[in-house]
Amino acid sequence: NILIEGDNYHALSVLNYTHQGKIDVIYIDPPYNTGAKDWKYNNNYVDSNDGYRHSKWLSMMNNRLRLAKKLLKDDGVLICAIDENEFNRLGLLLEEIFGNHEQHCITIVHNPRGVQGKNFSYTHEYAYFSLPLGIKVISHRKIKEEDIEWRNLRDNGGESLRTDARNCFYPIIVRD
Repeated sequence: NILIEGDNYHALSVLNYTHQGKIDVIYIDPPYNTGAKDWKYNNNYVDSNDGYRHSKWLSMMNNRLRLAKKLLKDDGVLICAIDENEFNRLGLLLEEIFGNHEQHCITIVHNPRGVQGKNFSYTHEYAYFSLPLGIKVISHRKIKEEDIEWRNLRDNGGESLRTDARNCFYPIIVRD
């Protein structure tokens, strides 16, 4: 087992000399291109006003994902975390690079209270799983009823009242 912490492009490049085709799983958590400044890495990869920001972000990811693919064993799995800012584009890029793999986009709830977006609050991020066709990587399992957390369609925790966060509540209108 090996854990490498550092710039992902440089780490992937170096690993291709010593570990090409030998890695079982790669988990990457790239910059989401949100413009946030409170991260250890640059989450403002491209200025939000740049007309080519998605293209530049895709180019950056393309280089890294192609290096990552070379590292994976034939039955290796890539997992990539992402949020709503680039998840559509990332999905298309993964389909192109990992065309002979299944693509699964899984929703991961991180904050039941939500984080205010431009129009909606988000409680989740995503993880893309790229796995070779025909390979079973998740075993069969049955979740016990008591292990399921049922929630109402509302924010949780403090500051979750309608008076505290008016634009975090959305009506559901049912005809008749």
